[in-house]
Amino acid sequence: MSKVRETYEIRQFRQGDADRFATLYEAVFEATPPDEWFDWKYRDNPFVDHVPITVAVDGDGTLVGARPLLALPMAAGSRKFLALQPGDTMVHPDHRRQGLFTRMTERTIERYHDHEAALFFNFPNEKSGPGYRKLGWRDVGEVTTYYRIQSPGAWLDAGSIPDAAADLIADGYNRVRDALATAPDDVAVERYEEIPAELVASQYRSRIPDGFHANRSVRYLRWRFRNPEWTYRTYVARDACERPIGAAVVGTQIDGGRTIAKLTDVVPPTAGRRELAALLSVALSDHDGADTIAAPACLPRDVLSQVGFHPDTAPTLSLASTTMNHVARPATVDADDWTLFGRSVTDADNWALTFGEQDTS
Repeated sequence: MSKVRETYEIRQFRQGDADRFATLYEAVFEATPPDEWFDWKYRDNPFVDHVPITVAVDGDGTLVGARPLLALPMAAGSRKFLALQPGDTMVHPDHRRQGLFTRMTERTIERYHDHEAALFFNFPNEKSGPGYRKLGWRDVGEVTTYYRIQSPGAWLDAGSIPDAAADLIADGYNRVRDALATAPDDVAVERYEEIPAELVASQYRSRIPDGFHANRSVRYLRWRFRNPEWTYRTYVARDACERPIGAAVVGTQIDGGRTIAKLTDVVPPTAGRRELAALLSVALSDHDGADTIAAPACLPRDVLSQVGFHPDTAPTLSLASTTMNHVARPATVDADDWTLFGRSVTDADNWALTFGEQDTS
């Protein structure tokens, strides 16, 4: 080990590290992380009793690396467990190529070896994926996202005539798809500006998926949809007898001047085609001003296709998207059992994820 690397201390996050974390975040991502975002995601996460971040500190006491984890309450059928999702990993530009990513990750695995957490899983891109595989993560599969492009010009050079024409074509195409889609007449959809946690949780309990997924308890729902960087609206479908039969949460955000909407969650994730078609019909109408609307791959492809969604793994979206992979590993130092509750953690069919587990949108 070189003398340079020996000067670093790898340790757990301490109470006085928040400001230094923010300074490092600014240096790496060229953006200021809001205090309320850090509190929501890490400090006030109700599913761990500590701030789940490993940091690297240089010889001068400067925080130069951070390895945060998002704690998620998970379930597989009636079996519940805690999972940890790496994200927001940072190494200061002046301290890269010193092995800090590896050292922080190894310390993180050691930290949770005897912890209640059962699993690590996350979604690295092509650049960061090899680093995870080297440290024991295995591939679950490529992540597919479905997009409904409503304003192509927002993603191209603004102001040109071809961009305006592209927007008109996209608008016409989506209107045709919406007109041809059939939403059931006997399903009504209610809107909520605040998530009705008890109601959504009851829908989740009515059809709990067998695959690994977030346990949508009232506690989880109230925490998950307080993300200060997004605005949420909840949709609840009811049948002709006014009984709730499904729900969806749509998040919106303005990023770089573009309005992005995401079908962040569908409850239950195994929602049927009738309720999903009704929920989509109303949600898409409400978000017709968004430049792009995204949907997770767990939803029926034919239902998404009917209303103009296309996968980013197929042309032409694949030409402009970055490949992301779902990877996982048991939360043990020497992982030898790659099953949980008798289910392989590297089999994509054993997962039932929406955006609620995939990122923090």
